[in-house]
Amino acid sequence: MESMISRYRFLLLEQARSPLIAPALMARIEEGFKRISSERPLSREALARLRNLLTIEYVYNTNAIEGNILTLRETRLVLEEGITVAGKPLRDHLEARNHLQALRYVEDLSRAERVEEFDLLKLHHLVMMGIWEARPGEYRREQVFIGGSGHVPPPPSEVPGLMRRFVDWLNGAMNSDELHPIELAAVAHAYLTAIHPFTDGNGRVARLLMNLLLLRRGYPLAIIRKERRRAYYMALEEADRGRARPITNLVARAVDESLTLYLGSLEGMVLLSTAAKELGMSVDYLGQLARKGYLKAVKLAGRWYIPEEEVGRLRSRAVRRSRER
Repeated sequence: MESMISRYRFLLLEQARSPLIAPALMARIEEGFKRISSERPLSREALARLRNLLTIEYVYNTNAIEGNILTLRETRLVLEEGITVAGKPLRDHLEARNHLQALRYVEDLSRAERVEEFDLLKLHHLVMMGIWEARPGEYRREQVFIGGSGHVPPPPSEVPGLMRRFVDWLNGAMNSDELHPIELAAVAHAYLTAIHPFTDGNGRVARLLMNLLLLRRGYPLAIIRKERRRAYYMALEEADRGRARPITNLVARAVDESLTLYLGSLEGMVLLSTAAKELGMSVDYLGQLARKGYLKAVKLAGRWYIPEEEVGRLRSRAVRRSRER
């Protein structure tokens, strides 16, 4: 065990324990989760709209992080209308379409008691179907290197054994209370990417696994946005060294944003720019708060939205401050 850890620091992730998420962020998540749990269900129509919105945003962002050049609008057209976008690579279209099948499989798996090695291979097959150079559904047969990273993934000969170890750890962690569900989702995601078991598609499969673990505990689909790509990769670098906190907080923030969107579908959402005007605040100031996670907000199609309730909270705070003066 010690000799393995000395070679692969990411194995220290097996020892990660709660609490890993910043207290204020965790409190907000728990409040939001409690509310959507008590206020479920939405109408079928509202649920369908929300699911469709999250699916398109998810597919766009998870592929854009990896270099797919389809825009959000083009991704929606490919998924909803089956359109082929002129001038865009066939592979980019396949990556988008494949994710719909992969997400359906994730939903099915979220109802299972265990995650098996076969399930991860099947996810890879679904995501990379038709992209034969990625060897869909197979572990890599060559040494790979990650551009710009100091982490060197294990040699291909060690991948099968490490994957068996990973799956054993994962199922044990799923049946213990040592990690909060969001922490487990983040740590499992980082552990899998560190092994880097596939020739291509490792990040996509890891983010699907992350969401599988979230869905099975009642959380909505969480989206790692392309605008956070640099922070995301830096957090994974830390996880490669066995440090789980950065990636866990990044994933927790994504969960918080999806909860905010879900609650907004119950309460109503307003554009950040509209809220700023109503409150007499700077758009830049509110945008900065949103980007740093200090404000309940979610970005959709490139624009920030705030729940009506959060606008009311900001309004009350502004009134209190004016009275104190």
